[in-house]
Amino acid sequence: MFLKLKLLDKYILSQVLISTIFGVLLFIILWISPEILFKIIKKFINGDISLELAIRLFFLEIPEILPKAIPVGMMLGGLFVFDRLSKDSELTIMRMSGVSIFRLTLPIVFLSIIGMWISFLIYANLIPYSTSEIKFLKKDSFQSHFVYIDKKKNESPKQILIVGGYNGTNLYDIKLLQFSDRVQADTPLMRNIITAQYTQIKDDHWELFNGIKYEIAPDGVYKKIEKFEKIDIFDRETTKTAEQLLIYSTKRPREMTNKELKDYITLLEKLDMPEEYRFSLSKFYQRYSHSFGCLLLSFCGVLLGINRPREKRLIGFTLAAVLIFSYYIFIPFLDMLAQMGTLTPVIAAWFPNLIILTTITLLIKYKNI
Repeated sequence: MFLKLKLLDKYILSQVLISTIFGVLLFIILWISPEILFKIIKKFINGDISLELAIRLFFLEIPEILPKAIPVGMMLGGLFVFDRLSKDSELTIMRMSGVSIFRLTLPIVFLSIIGMWISFLIYANLIPYSTSEIKFLKKDSFQSHFVYIDKKKNESPKQILIVGGYNGTNLYDIKLLQFSDRVQADTPLMRNIITAQYTQIKDDHWELFNGIKYEIAPDGVYKKIEKFEKIDIFDRETTKTAEQLLIYSTKRPREMTNKELKDYITLLEKLDMPEEYRFSLSKFYQRYSHSFGCLLLSFCGVLLGINRPREKRLIGFTLAAVLIFSYYIFIPFLDMLAQMGTLTPVIAAWFPNLIILTTITLLIKYKNI
């Protein structure tokens, strides 16, 4: 009996693996063809990029799709194999021989754990590399706008730095608003407005170059206007915090490794930026929840594939398509709810898995397993 189960495990594992690979490739083709591939081909035809660059961009887009394709492929793999076993009555014979459905799913659980591990590594390492490389190749590595609010101990603004652009080394088109220490009826809200052409970041301060300083009088008009070649702003601690925020804010969460994303989340919490904090935290949790989705979706696929010999096989595949669509279509909406604070980041990140888990429970009851 043990030998038979071992052979059966190998058979199910090999069949599900082949079907999963096919499902992953199918998902990648369907996902990448309509939008990404069309844009790359259009840029190549227009002469904006070379053939070599077009090929590099195409393959660099694949890592971002893979963590979505792997769970879907595993679901389709389990569904296809168990649907075939059901239609050929092989599943009925196995169950009559005393082999339970849950025992038959052990090879799929093993495969799912490998899929979970691969998906998480892609989220944590490969996607940050590929997306950063794409931005570099497209020459849009840096954002054009940056705002940093330096606060006092009582959380009121001390000064606000507005940067018009960043080229990776220098920041240009600078505006610095410095607020009054005490706000009274006869005291203006701001004491200085400083503009500069560009700035450089040093270890313990920022240097502003070629600008104008507007000093505001108590009556709200300009008291003094003077040009300068260079002035220093920020202390050592503010310099470090502002530089960290600048570097991280030029990236999207998917461009950061796990360590970078955790550091960014800690920084956002420290600077009291709740919306960006909740959004980034949700994205961090999604790396775990979507990877864990490999296990849930594959098991759900197995249950959808278990049917009576005369049942229509189209039903299982239709339900699978609906579940896959639901699983991914709600993610932007859940991100928005997490950012607004309507849902906690952890609930927003794991909610799609809760839908699949509920479906699994209902299928177990419906199919009497």
